[in-house]
Amino acid sequence: MDKIRIGFIITILGLLFLSYGCKNEEIPANKETPATTNKIKTSNIPSKEFQRVVGWIDDENVLLQLRKDRKIIFESLNVFTGKRHQIYETANVISEVIISPNRDRFLIYSAKSKDMAILDIISMSGSLMSSKEVKPQNIEFSWNQDDQDKMFMTTFDTDWNYQVFQWDISSGSVTKLNTHSPFISWYSDNLFVSNQKATPQQDRGDLFLEDARDKSVKNLIVADIYQFAVSANTLLTTEPSKDEKSMIYNFRTVGFQSYYKYEAPRVYDELGTFFPFYDLNVEQESFLTFEPYESKKLTNHGGEFKLIKIDPKAKSAKTILELVNNEPILTSPNGEYCLYGYLFDQIIDLKTRDITYLTQHRDKMY
Repeated sequence: MDKIRIGFIITILGLLFLSYGCKNEEIPANKETPATTNKIKTSNIPSKEFQRVVGWIDDENVLLQLRKDRKIIFESLNVFTGKRHQIYETANVISEVIISPNRDRFLIYSAKSKDMAILDIISMSGSLMSSKEVKPQNIEFSWNQDDQDKMFMTTFDTDWNYQVFQWDISSGSVTKLNTHSPFISWYSDNLFVSNQKATPQQDRGDLFLEDARDKSVKNLIVADIYQFAVSANTLLTTEPSKDEKSMIYNFRTVGFQSYYKYEAPRVYDELGTFFPFYDLNVEQESFLTFEPYESKKLTNHGGEFKLIKIDPKAKSAKTILELVNNEPILTSPNGEYCLYGYLFDQIIDLKTRDITYLTQHRDKMY
């Protein structure tokens, strides 16, 4: 939830809003041959239809976003067999799609008209579970991992002014949350953590634990951090080192106690510290991130990073790929594969280190 990511979201959403103008095929389960013995298959999806891969549905299937006949189509794709089946379609202009923590539903944030946006919750079977009309605006979403009927929505304007709301999906109610930071994430069914900075543009802040039900609850957890992430039973904080030439990934228990620290070179740009993409899969004791080879100012050259896998419980790390670009990554639930790229159109086999395109590769995607 750093400033770079927020800026990217604001830009994309703004462009999207300005530009507003069968029987499902059953995927057979391969019970005799485990998915780990299969090879990733490049599908025959026409390039003019493909928009992106949203994320993992399970260890074999991903959620596709396609465009056909002026409609947005969501389909599941088996990455080993190439078989697809349609889940949902809409004529609205899509701004954001987020899969829920247990991957049985997904959120679609879309523009129905220039004056109206829609929040739809769709089950993976294709049924509309909930729908709510809102004003078109730039929104950052945070889904509750313990109660998937709860979600934070943080709205931003062009002057970095923000408001945080709690959306109760089952009842449809939206209430304003009293917090002094837009950088928040759920920590339990009612508790949340927030990184409070003097200004949104600052590198560092202090991490607090708060209660959505009681605004008087506010406890300092960690002082002077860059960023944080919450996943299952782990809190991850990124922190400065003593000489500021490196940054520290600090893995903490649910009680906030540090149990492993990993130090990596710190890179920076005109805006301050630059944070490579990462993915935290605590269930599989896996943390993937891109690591620079040295501390320096970031350039626009490709291949400035290596992809590393950290096992915080074993207190070990290994390099998966060398000389690669820093782009979004997302591991499969079983931790064996990783979606890669701004469109998640590539898959990395973390054992063989092979990279396969899920769709026919295009040299120029835009």
